[in-house]
Amino acid sequence: MTTRTPVEGRQLGQQLDSLRRGNAAAVLSEIRARGAVSRSEIAAGVGLSAAAITKIIIELERAEYVTEAPQTEPASTQARGRGRPRRPLTLDLDRHRFVGVHVGLQRVTAGLVDLAGQVVALRSRKHGGAAPRTVLSAATRLVGELIEQSGVRHEDVVGYGACTGGWVPPESGAVRAFEGLGWHDVAFSEGLRVDGLPLPRVESTVRALALAEARLAAAEGARNVLYVFVGNVIGCAHVVHGDIARGQHDAAGLIDHVSSGSRSAVPCMCGRHDCLWAVASDAALTLDAQRRGLLPDGTTIDDLVKISGERTARRMLERRATRVGTTVAALIDVHDPDLAIIGGGEVVSSAERFEQVVSAARGRVVGGREPTPIQPAVLIGPSGLVQGAATPVLDAFYADPLARP
Repeated sequence: MTTRTPVEGRQLGQQLDSLRRGNAAAVLSEIRARGAVSRSEIAAGVGLSAAAITKIIIELERAEYVTEAPQTEPASTQARGRGRPRRPLTLDLDRHRFVGVHVGLQRVTAGLVDLAGQVVALRSRKHGGAAPRTVLSAATRLVGELIEQSGVRHEDVVGYGACTGGWVPPESGAVRAFEGLGWHDVAFSEGLRVDGLPLPRVESTVRALALAEARLAAAEGARNVLYVFVGNVIGCAHVVHGDIARGQHDAAGLIDHVSSGSRSAVPCMCGRHDCLWAVASDAALTLDAQRRGLLPDGTTIDDLVKISGERTARRMLERRATRVGTTVAALIDVHDPDLAIIGGGEVVSSAERFEQVVSAARGRVVGGREPTPIQPAVLIGPSGLVQGAATPVLDAFYADPLARP
């Protein structure tokens, strides 16, 4: 009989616990991916024995992460004398929630997301200023109201994620730079702390949305996904085999100041007139329309879209679509993705404008290869922003669902 030392015993226990948690993660991810699925299908999918699957399912059911799917077959048609038949398993969507918060130039949006990544409650409100304390206070109040009005217990909030524009290294918990709000080295995660909730994991809006699209909306089999966002900020993100490409300084994808090859009458926040932000962002386009007398002060890109029947307004939107398309083409040449997704507002919500973007991109991509599919983002608007903010914490949960005490 082999006698283990106390240290060897602890190491073995840690290895077995790690294996148990890894198997639980694989099983729960399989159920999430396939919907209602039988135990035998789960076993085949993850390569575990029926006995191992049974043990894991018991733990996941006890934690209220999974449940049996509703019965679809009338009881009278079921075989008699063989006990209650086992129904397929599915995610339990009734209890556990993730909080997602997006801080934009003018508004804060907060929502609750279930285990399937779907938004089940949503609130949005203007934050009333650019000072970090003002904006973050408005955000934390909104989260508090959301939790209270939804009747969710704090202990049932599995994760809390937040995103905003600019350079946001997740590990720092800070916004290093967000020119739209004039933020530099703002303690973003700490400023969003809500009593009773976990400290939020933070991410840039563009990367959060890219990850959400890759997880929830991209075609199956797309392992190399390029995401381009066109709104009040311009940015891109590259998801390779499920992970965001971040770069040496966690700043990959900040393309606002890339030269566009053309000039705008409206200067970029850095003072130049040829930056991509100056010629293609919602904010710059709106400022240009106000300068031309097409719109009064205080209007937004939505107001420009409303008058797009006017010749000058229409030409402005068309030129923007062409510039976005040539930018997408350049990024496709650099990254050679399986799929390119374009997100944002007007360039996605208008079918005509999206086709102009795609046409411009097709005309510039280097020839000699199959064209990269380009599709509009599925996750748009306030709900999409909340799903984006929550996706990194959803990822962390599914990587180790039994980590919670």
